[in-house]
Order: sequence, then structure tokens, then C-alpha cells
Amino acid sequence: MKKVIILFVLIVMLSSAGCSDANDTVVHRDGNLIITNYSDREITDTTITHGGATIAASPKAMKDTQICYFTIEPADDFSYTVSFVDDNGEEHSQEFTDDFNEDSRILIAVRCVDNVWTIDRDK
Repeated sequence: MKKVIILFVLIVMLSSAGCSDANDTVVHRDGNLIITNYSDREITDTTITHGGATIAASPKAMKDTQICYFTIEPADDFSYTVSFVDDNGEEHSQEFTDDFNEDSRILIAVRCVDNVWTIDRDK
């Protein structure tokens, strides 16, 4: 019985952290750029690009209120683009400029209201 309880606690701990796919498998655990999908529609292929080059990506699916953490190296006035693919196969993107340092936590929200996707700052 003890082994079952320990196994259950371990599974709960692992499934409650990081960036989860549709099966609650942890992809990322730490990061200073945090993206949350607030849509009840699934998104995939979340990508961060800078200067045309991919600097971070997660191909895993994100459902409603799932979070993905990315780590951006320290930089001031860093311009980057957040993009993803929606459940209809369409790509959406938005450009941002932020300062990344040891204490920064940039929050980005993905929403879909009336079939219109937005990527904006999260509060």
C-alpha cells in the first residue's frame, strides 16, 4: 500500500509542473518566458524566434490553461516573435521586445475569442 501511495504522489508532482502536452507529460520546468494557452482550443508548435532564427520551441500540444516555460538568455531590448499553430493548422505570431535578466519573468497569454486568436501580455 505504501508503494502505491508513493507512486501516486510522485505522479501528481510530475504532472503539476512545467509545460504539459495533451497527456500531461512535462516538457519544460524552468524559464523566464512563460506562455499560457487560455483557449479551450489546442495549440501546437509553440516557437520563439529572434532575427529569423528559432531560439526555443516546443512541438507539444497545449490545451486550456496549460503553461509552457522557455528560457531566454539575458539581453536588453530583446526583440522576439512568439508563434504557434492552431487546431486548424493555421500559424499565428506576435512580436515583442523585452529585457531579460536573472529576475525577469515575461508572461504571454494566448486566447481565442469568436475564432480570433490573440497573443498578448498576460497579467
